[in-house]
Amino acid sequence: MSLDLTALAQRIAGELARADYVAPNGQTAMAVAPRVATGPVSSLSPARMTVGAPPGVEFVRSNARIADFIDHTLLKAEATAREVDQLCAEAAEHKFAAVCVNPVWVKVCADRLRGSDVKVATVIGFPLGATRSDVKAFEAQRAVDDGADELDMVAAIGHIKGGDWHYVADDIGAVVRASQGRLVKVIIESAVLAPVEIIKTSALAREAGANYVKTSTGFHAAGGASAEAVALMRLIVGDAMGVKASGGVRDCSAALKMIAAGATRIGTSGGVAMAKCLGPGPLPLGELLASPLAHGEKCISCSLPAPAAAAVPGSQVY
Repeated sequence: MSLDLTALAQRIAGELARADYVAPNGQTAMAVAPRVATGPVSSLSPARMTVGAPPGVEFVRSNARIADFIDHTLLKAEATAREVDQLCAEAAEHKFAAVCVNPVWVKVCADRLRGSDVKVATVIGFPLGATRSDVKAFEAQRAVDDGADELDMVAAIGHIKGGDWHYVADDIGAVVRASQGRLVKVIIESAVLAPVEIIKTSALAREAGANYVKTSTGFHAAGGASAEAVALMRLIVGDAMGVKASGGVRDCSAALKMIAAGATRIGTSGGVAMAKCLGPGPLPLGELLASPLAHGEKCISCSLPAPAAAAVPGSQVY
């Protein structure tokens, strides 16, 4: 992938400058954004915030279903066919956005969910991102052949940390080209990155043609999603991409914080509890987003114990 990093940096700087636009009433674009109909915090000026969402992305509106944000996730190594079948049944019942499973289960999920609106997502180069780019591309192609609608690829984390940005861009591009038009989400493992690395990787994912940037695998010892990382990622990609928060998002309060920060998808194994707590909707999410902590006082999902695996460094924290 031919890449002019200087030109890319200049363009992003210009977009960030527009994010500092001051409206006549003294508010900045970032302050105005959450009250605009298209919803999430945007890096673009108010005049651009009314544009439609890109394919596969739904922005927060005044009324929405929490289920529309949920990628119902089962990525543990010991997942059984019975558990995968239950995952699909729950996703169909609550009308979640997608299920997210390991590649070996894609065909099973595609068959089980055929005829529903629930998408089948799988992971590529998971969980380390240290697979060769051509192998990631093959894995993506095979997943598409098996019926995957969405591909959550792990970026080349070591190359990000080493500053080899051309490799990072080419790696993402290889999966995008192999995706045959399916949604590609780029997992950047934000908890292990410095802010400038989050900025650069998010920008490269956008340039490479990916559809989403995603915070975490949920398996890294450094941790999972944070509202700060989500907000920074949203700032960089603007309204051109979706942002998925995953890793440790186990209850409504955490999910609402991520959505308020700009997330358009939530990767979690706690989606059923959230859907039961908030109901089938649609709900006035604007009120909930204004005060996630207030909801936490009466939240059903917040009272559930955390998965035992979350206490083990490097274990799944979805």
